[in-house]
Amino acid sequence: MFLQSLPTSLNVTNAPTPPVYSDHFLYSEQLQRPYECPERPSGMGLLITGKGNCDFYVNGIRNRVHQHTVLFVNRSSQLAIRILEKDAAPTLLFFNSRLPDLIQQSLIHGDDVPLDETVDTLPFDFSFLERMHHDPDLHQTISSLIALGSNCSSFASLKADIIIRNLFEDLLKENQDAFRLSKNIHAMKAATRLEIFKRVSLAKDWMEENFHSNITLEEIAALAAMNSQHFLRMFRQIYHITPHQYLIELKLKKAKHLLDTTQQTVTEICHAIGFESIFSFSVLFKKRFDFAPSHFRKA
Repeated sequence: MFLQSLPTSLNVTNAPTPPVYSDHFLYSEQLQRPYECPERPSGMGLLITGKGNCDFYVNGIRNRVHQHTVLFVNRSSQLAIRILEKDAAPTLLFFNSRLPDLIQQSLIHGDDVPLDETVDTLPFDFSFLERMHHDPDLHQTISSLIALGSNCSSFASLKADIIIRNLFEDLLKENQDAFRLSKNIHAMKAATRLEIFKRVSLAKDWMEENFHSNITLEEIAALAAMNSQHFLRMFRQIYHITPHQYLIELKLKKAKHLLDTTQQTVTEICHAIGFESIFSFSVLFKKRFDFAPSHFRKA
């Protein structure tokens, strides 16, 4: 893995094809001034910020990345960067160009395919990943690579390669799951299913980050650029559950985690996850986990 400061261009050859990376490239910098990078075909990568907000334009659409969010960009997508905050800290991880298809092959065939092995196959489609991911753990993993990249030891390099490969395997499994779920959408064209899935997934990720707030169906649907009833139908088609039921599930799982790992009272946990009624919370928790909250902690 190579660690470098931010590039002046994503494709210095100005070729119309995406850049070819012979290794993983990690670009990271604490900005002292605004930064812009003109639109160019991109390699496959993950874009984050360690501080401040960064605007990444993928195929002309602005994506504002902040801490704990990760933007996936697909190979051949048009990428431009414009960061106005002088103290922002963008980080761009571009994968070895052979890695995506080789790992996909290993997942299919059950073998650990080395990077130098020839694979006679067309590139796999990773379009379902190209969206904003609200994933603090993934964000932290990418951030941890900066320290490894600044270390010249062979052990650090090997560790970075292992982390990136494991990271990408998780992403590919997510891509496979997304492709499978998208088939639940009642639309004839694959492009339509992809667009609907990406919109609904964006809203679902936002729900996972803000489940403790008092949010409405209209707010969630607006994030997917749909009216509330259309969003409700699409969400139910994809996940076989309503947005309201999914929010309740998120709240109850968080409550279970807090009961397991903290000394907060049941009342404090009830309010922390966004329930106003302790009675309603207790009834739903017991229905889901077979114990009332207080009994669950004792058990």
